[in-house]
Amino acid sequence: MICRGLLVRLEAQGLIELPPRGKIPPYHLSPCKKPANVQIDQTPVEGKLSDLRPIELLQVRRTPLQKLYNSLIEQYHYLRYTRPVGEHLEYLALARGRVVACLGWCSAPRHLGCRDRYLGWTQEQRLKNLYRVLINTRFLILP
Repeated sequence: MICRGLLVRLEAQGLIELPPRGKIPPYHLSPCKKPANVQIDQTPVEGKLSDLRPIELLQVRRTPLQKLYNSLIEQYHYLRYTRPVGEHLEYLALARGRVVACLGWCSAPRHLGCRDRYLGWTQEQRLKNLYRVLINTRFLILP
């Protein structure tokens, strides 16, 4: 995607001419639609934190609950919803059957010099261990 973006930018500057596009791929870089608003119970939860137990974590990716996750992130997270890139996990945290939080993770970038230097990884170590690293893309405790 980075290379494609560079080529498109070079063409826009008149430095190269790209061949005509054969067909529009189903997953192109157009802005994605904003998730539909899904309303949930917003009455305040009162009491001790221990009263919320047990907390249930539900993986929502590729389930009907994914629309709820996307909507809550769009409505309440300061970064809003964006379509994740690469491998990702999305969870809803429920307390007594009520959604109280949203959590999202994504696979780590392959090359991140400052991270690799901090960890002291050689190129071989990075290739061997990168699958163990992930990024927390969203963490939301609902208001």
